[in-house]
Amino acid sequence: MNVLPPKFKEIYEEYYLLHPDASTLPATKLYYLHRQWFFPNHIDIMLDLVRKLRDSFYPDADLDTVLFASLLHDAGLVYKRTDRSPTGHENRSIEYATITLNKQGLADDFIQKVCMAIAATEPDVIPESEEAIIVRNADAYSHLSSMHFFAKAYFADDLVWYIDWLDKKVHGSLKKLTIPQLIEEKKPLVAEYEKLLELYRSHKNIRYIDRA
Repeated sequence: MNVLPPKFKEIYEEYYLLHPDASTLPATKLYYLHRQWFFPNHIDIMLDLVRKLRDSFYPDADLDTVLFASLLHDAGLVYKRTDRSPTGHENRSIEYATITLNKQGLADDFIQKVCMAIAATEPDVIPESEEAIIVRNADAYSHLSSMHFFAKAYFADDLVWYIDWLDKKVHGSLKKLTIPQLIEEKKPLVAEYEKLLELYRSHKNIRYIDRA
């Protein structure tokens, strides 16, 4: 069993409850951020993954930092969110992490390192620490490894929007990876996604009998 950092369980529980409960949402269209979906299919996967990446590539990185940053990196998807767009959620995640970790009495310099790692999950930010590299790569790798991509088709209101989102997210996630071994591992998967998307587009809006 993994040893958890001090205060981790309490903060996990508090953050878990920030996400809506599936039972409070429409049964026909579950919002993808409800806690019963989002945690097992993204947050918990990342928490497992950052341990593996640290052990494999950056054994001197601070494990507590990467665990807290991984836990809270997407808090801004629900904390103070006012519209459908996820734009800017990394900044809201940093705000939530700062408030929450301060409330639990964690040191300011530790909180700063956690926030630096959270910031690195934004695609255009260059990671400046080993902890930030781990969290950034775990975020992108988990997107390319879990059921989350496919489930978004169910959670989306518009299938055309979903196809466009999938295309951008697949390529964006590969671009976000910085660890060479992970890039090489995921390149074949992205190539298969590209074939899938091209097959969809080549058959869109044209029947077989009309191609003759």
